[in-house]
Amino acid sequence: AGHDVFESAARRLKSGADEHRELREWDDEWEDDDWEETSSEAEQWKILSHLIQLGLMVVICIAECLALLCHWNLFIRPKPNLYIPARPVVPQDLKGSFKYDLFDCFGACGTFCCFTWCGPCMVADLWYRAGWLHAAFGDMVQGSEVWKCHGWPFFVGAGVYCLAQDTIGCCIPCGHAVLRGGIGFVDEGDGGLGEITPHRKLFEIPHHGFRTFFMDALIWCCCGPCAGTQEYRQIMDLLNRGPIQQMPMQHPQVIASVVGQPVQVGQVVQVGQPIQSGGETSNNKGV
Repeated sequence: AGHDVFESAARRLKSGADEHRELREWDDEWEDDDWEETSSEAEQWKILSHLIQLGLMVVICIAECLALLCHWNLFIRPKPNLYIPARPVVPQDLKGSFKYDLFDCFGACGTFCCFTWCGPCMVADLWYRAGWLHAAFGDMVQGSEVWKCHGWPFFVGAGVYCLAQDTIGCCIPCGHAVLRGGIGFVDEGDGGLGEITPHRKLFEIPHHGFRTFFMDALIWCCCGPCAGTQEYRQIMDLLNRGPIQQMPMQHPQVIASVVGQPVQVGQVVQVGQPIQSGGETSNNKGV
């Protein structure tokens, strides 16, 4: 009887061990299947996330292109020749300081909102009206009739600004500061940028070196729409006064300097004259 009890207990233990082994194998298989399923779901969500981001980027690009096209059609295309030419004559009441304060944005809410929500369009518009894009492209702008697209530099300016935002975005306020006041504190010049005339030079607004440059960069960094609205209103006030007169181009004068005594060329020389020597006269013939 004791032997039977022992065998029965051994069978039970063996059966329990087999059952436990089966449970462990089932758990391992379930964990493997669950891990594969979880990993597959993670990969699917990752791919879906990338597709969503790509779709959003495409939608944003399309929206920006449509906004750019609408801005050009409404504001640039009707008046493509409305920009400040080279060497303009600026009225005295616009010289010395900006006509509008930095935070006087409520006087032009539409311009301020456009700078806030559609910065590339308005920055390109500002560059276009200031004549900077025309100065940069030179004679190419005259070919806009051939291109069948009036005001095409506007699109180039918007593209350059968007590219700068994506590559050197942290340096954009410094670029705005240079266009606002020039780089006279660097080269000790008049602040000009070649054919591009900064606002402070154009309107004869004082520039106090690096301190002014730093403040201009800080203004564009902290409140770019305010600075853009101020500059844009100043430019449009000049353009809205009618045709802008241009100062004549100054050509360098060439001054010739005379060195030494004047020399006469072409004197008549007589050949065969008698030569006097020692008070006696002799001629060319032999004695």
